[in-house]
Amino acid sequence: MLHGCKWVAALMLLCLAGAAVGEAATPAGAPPAPAKEKPSTALPVDRESPAAAEAEGGTILGKNLWQTFRAGGALMWPILAASVIGMAFIIERAVALREKAVVPRGVGKAVLDALRGSGAAAAARLCAEKPSALTRVLAAGLAVADRSREEIITAMEEAGEREQWLMDRFNRPLNIVSSVAPLLGLLGTVQGMILAFDVVARKGAMGDPRQLASGVATALLTTFAGLAVAIPCYCLYHYYRDKADRMIVQIEDSASHLADALKGNKADADPSPPR
Repeated sequence: MLHGCKWVAALMLLCLAGAAVGEAATPAGAPPAPAKEKPSTALPVDRESPAAAEAEGGTILGKNLWQTFRAGGALMWPILAASVIGMAFIIERAVALREKAVVPRGVGKAVLDALRGSGAAAAARLCAEKPSALTRVLAAGLAVADRSREEIITAMEEAGEREQWLMDRFNRPLNIVSSVAPLLGLLGTVQGMILAFDVVARKGAMGDPRQLASGVATALLTTFAGLAVAIPCYCLYHYYRDKADRMIVQIEDSASHLADALKGNKADADPSPPR
């Protein structure tokens, strides 16, 4: 719980910093010099509204990516920061939860073969030569091979809990990003709607539905961006959590076979562990 709070606090600090940077990076801009134009009966475009650029250059979807990003307002920056954080942890999960790093194929059987053929010391050396979550758990049991079966199982359970924590600890940030990103998007949309209707109240823009609709569309950009960040993080959070759970089950099966082999139980009749 404490680690989760730390990640929430860190993400919120990044969000606030990103919003401040976004505000600083958006120039106020002097109003353009008046140009001689033909008289027009259309209502003037409010250049202070989020829709000012759209009224001159088409819809916001017709812009390039950078212009669309800036049209979303300052809260697009913390959403961008959340996407970078999410991508970093997605890459970390893909590397950390590789099968080779957690439950390499054939290692569990090789450790049991070494135990039966050369003893616990040889099996422990094999675990040291092939470091992984599986071998660290098995090594914990081999370190107390001369004790009772219950003590061996307890030692491997404690090691397994440590490995499970290491496997799960960087899943939580993905869950946090998937929860915070849409909230940031909603906050940006509410802010944009307030600004859009403030323009309506001050300038009477209800006479130009295009201007109002464009302002609303700009406000919705942050919601779109927040969901675009949150959905992949949410899906991958559950994928990696389930993958870690499956690997933990495989480690538990191998540990059970090792405990039986050390104490000469029924597993001796079946020398082939699941992995």
